[in-house]
Amino acid sequence: MNRSTLLFALACAAPLAHAAPDLSTVAERSGFQHTGRYAEVEQLCARFQQAYPKAVRCFEFGRTPEGRPMLALAVSRTGALTPAQAKARGLPVLLVQGGIHAGEIDGKDAGFLALRQALDGQAAPGALDKQVLLFVPVFNIDGHERFGQWNRPNQRGPVAMGWRTTAQNYNLNRDYVKADAPEMRAMLALVNAWDPLAYIDLHVTDGAKFQPDVSIQVEPVHGGDAELMRSGVALRDAVMADLKRAGSDPKPFYISFAVNDEPQSGFEDSMAAPRFSTGYFPLRNRFACWSKPTRGRITRPASASPATPSSRCCRRSPCTAARGRRRPAPPTCAPPRWPAAPCRSATRPPAAPR
Repeated sequence: MNRSTLLFALACAAPLAHAAPDLSTVAERSGFQHTGRYAEVEQLCARFQQAYPKAVRCFEFGRTPEGRPMLALAVSRTGALTPAQAKARGLPVLLVQGGIHAGEIDGKDAGFLALRQALDGQAAPGALDKQVLLFVPVFNIDGHERFGQWNRPNQRGPVAMGWRTTAQNYNLNRDYVKADAPEMRAMLALVNAWDPLAYIDLHVTDGAKFQPDVSIQVEPVHGGDAELMRSGVALRDAVMADLKRAGSDPKPFYISFAVNDEPQSGFEDSMAAPRFSTGYFPLRNRFACWSKPTRGRITRPASASPATPSSRCCRRSPCTAARGRRRPAPPTCAPPRWPAAPCRSATRPPAAPR
């Protein structure tokens, strides 16, 4: 009797023991009204490794000034989950980073969603067979945990979010070439170890309202090695074409006036200084892509080219669904057409802060 009872109990427990861990985010479960705290990143990092032990490695690459672990996920179907393995197999590495400005946190939630879809074969089929993806969900972790509902009162969601600068008041997207912040030094050590071919820096508009739904900037386009610039232009054009096919209305520059508060001055497409992410990585002869969506709807291209990590690397964030605790959603989710405006090219830092 006891044996039968024990066998029955074990049979009932077996499905529970092998149940797949929950890989959804607070953002998804709340209809993209909320974002989780950093504890969720720690849990998801471990759960992804548990769910895909041959394709995901969760690891710590540094500590913040307040003692929090800086986590990254190495993801590949090739079995190469360390820098030495990637180098030995000649695999390109793509680094995707969220939360450098922790109030602009859609990239964290979008990244986990996109990662799950890619691992399940629902997005970018075959891409993880030919490269290594490094995903850093949150770069400015201490700023992320300075959580509040009024950190960005003009921004359409989430209900509460983190802070722009670090606990030591560093703006990490002004620190690449200086490397004053401990977090930046840890990030650059990660970059030195993995030597990513391409880098994506995920931002969100800080309350600014644009008719186009996403701005991207790709470098080198405006300066740097001549051959790499040609590849940079090809990458930028391919990204724009992908986004347009998905129904997006992208612009290949940040939508700010060349002269503040003077609409007649037009828009300025400029190359950032090396203290910015998109100015720093071209100095390493690597590609950089900076993405800044507004919030209106979810778009994702039907397929992604797996050719190289720099091919189609700047996807529209899939987690920029309309949010609206403070403001109603727009009456339609279709991207409105935007009349052409003058666009100037420059080789100096942008006129407006990002």
